[in-house]
Amino acid sequence: MWSKQRAAERAEDRAAREFVDRLVNAWRRVCERVPGLSHTVQVASGTTVVVPTLARADLSGPDPVLVVRKIHGQLIEDFRADEASRRIAAALGYDRIRVYPRGSEWVRIELLIGDPLDGEVPAPLAGRGLSVSDVEITIARDELGNLLRQSWVEGPHVCIQGATRSGKSVWCYSALAQLARLDDVLIAGSDLSGLLLGRPYVGTRHHEWQATGSADVEAHRDLLVRLVAEMDTRIRNLPPRRDKFTRFHAGFPLIVVVLEEFAGLLRLASTAQVEKGQPKMREQLLALYGRLVSEGHKAGMRLMVVTQRADATVVGGFERGQLGLRISFRLDDQEALVMLHGQSARDHLEEHQLAPPGVALVQAPARPLGRVRGPRLMGPSEDADYARYWDEIADGAARLHEVAA
Repeated sequence: MWSKQRAAERAEDRAAREFVDRLVNAWRRVCERVPGLSHTVQVASGTTVVVPTLARADLSGPDPVLVVRKIHGQLIEDFRADEASRRIAAALGYDRIRVYPRGSEWVRIELLIGDPLDGEVPAPLAGRGLSVSDVEITIARDELGNLLRQSWVEGPHVCIQGATRSGKSVWCYSALAQLARLDDVLIAGSDLSGLLLGRPYVGTRHHEWQATGSADVEAHRDLLVRLVAEMDTRIRNLPPRRDKFTRFHAGFPLIVVVLEEFAGLLRLASTAQVEKGQPKMREQLLALYGRLVSEGHKAGMRLMVVTQRADATVVGGFERGQLGLRISFRLDDQEALVMLHGQSARDHLEEHQLAPPGVALVQAPARPLGRVRGPRLMGPSEDADYARYWDEIADGAARLHEVAA
């Protein structure tokens, strides 16, 4: 038995060495071509290129893993950079790689066939009666399999963009259903379609803080006026030595302000009539939006701007700085990706144009732009997700009525 085990170990070691031998030349060539993966040094015989050492392979798991010794001063981000990871995978004959640290001098590179973002991410719904101060909302799952969670109390404003059938709406159903379960969250906002807001919220505490439909632009303006007035009142009432609110309850909720297709509302407002001497309706809306973006955080308000494509009037330089959590599903207009995420998004343009539904690029404070899969309220289809979204909102309203009774 012992000899059989030793023979199996020797065979595994031999296979690992042969695997490394097959890849070593391709490894050197790709490292020489990718910025950050090699150093040029002068030696007595001339110039030589130093690359990370491909030390050994681990073939014991479902996917091959390379153990690599970094060059002095190299960072794990040098291997995880979008261009570097794509080139390494292609050169070694795989679809993608995942890179893990291993001590201070080594990295483990997992070689993958297929996309690590395949497979759904069920939205975890918190128990009823919890506080937004104690719950993190699930945003996505990254390529390393890690769930990205966000405290809505500490987190920034959010912007989500994506083409039709890209997964943008499914993500919104998931996020709002998670938030609606919390008694100290109020979901307010503007939605021309009346699908994300409005109809699902009829009969709930949220509904009076929502404006929907395209027939009455003034109703949307009046809602934003009301929200700005609430913001001003809260800021005036900040306790001494406090510059923001961090604790909430049912009588003083955190307010999530959803602006669904705000750019469309602005286009509609450009033809709306106003009283003589009053600013144009479009300018009024932009001014109110600007105040909410710049001052709302300290008053316990979080904006969720949802759009098909980032528009300069909604996501200009100032607004982009305030909308710290940025999520882009597949887009028909590649420049919209750059508009929201900056020049670093150009490395993702070609691949992201073909992203399957539910796969997005996410960027957040202290988190560089990267691929993720968004969560969903699990059902057999996107239509079932929407029905589940309705049920979650209605269930939360029924529970609050029971508590009040």
